[in-house]
Amino acid sequence: MSILPLNRTIPGQHVITKILNVILPLIGITLMLVYEYCNTSCSYLKGSFLGLDLKWVGIIYMAILLFNTFFGGESPVPRAGHVRTIMISAAVGVEFFLIGFQVVHNIYCPFCLAFSACIFVLFGINFASMNRWIMMASVLAGFLGIAFFFEGQVVPVFDL
Repeated sequence: MSILPLNRTIPGQHVITKILNVILPLIGITLMLVYEYCNTSCSYLKGSFLGLDLKWVGIIYMAILLFNTFFGGESPVPRAGHVRTIMISAAVGVEFFLIGFQVVHNIYCPFCLAFSACIFVLFGINFASMNRWIMMASVLAGFLGIAFFFEGQVVPVFDL
């Protein structure tokens, strides 16, 4: 009897990996929802990607990743399995850029950094099953994509 429902479709060889592949996207969604109400130093950090608020991009990303966990998991079709590699690896490239943005401006958001930690742990636990060439190309594409289409600010915005 399996511990998790749909145990065969959830990515990962070990039960802890399977659990983390479910829990970390849920934590990421929760972090971005809580970040919406942040009123500390991170409230000075605002960013968008292609005009969409990064909080909502993060929520949508984690929701798609969670959906993929249950319905794309360890697919026997190689191309379907690569979707997870592309998503997680591209997110690593994005997070490198966004952490660098915080370092350069010396303003750190604990919610953003915790979200980044979720991405890096997901990358680490899924690394062994990833196609290396797709992974490297996706990290680079994620980094370049956010570098070209990110709009961010670190000053308070005052309503008039």
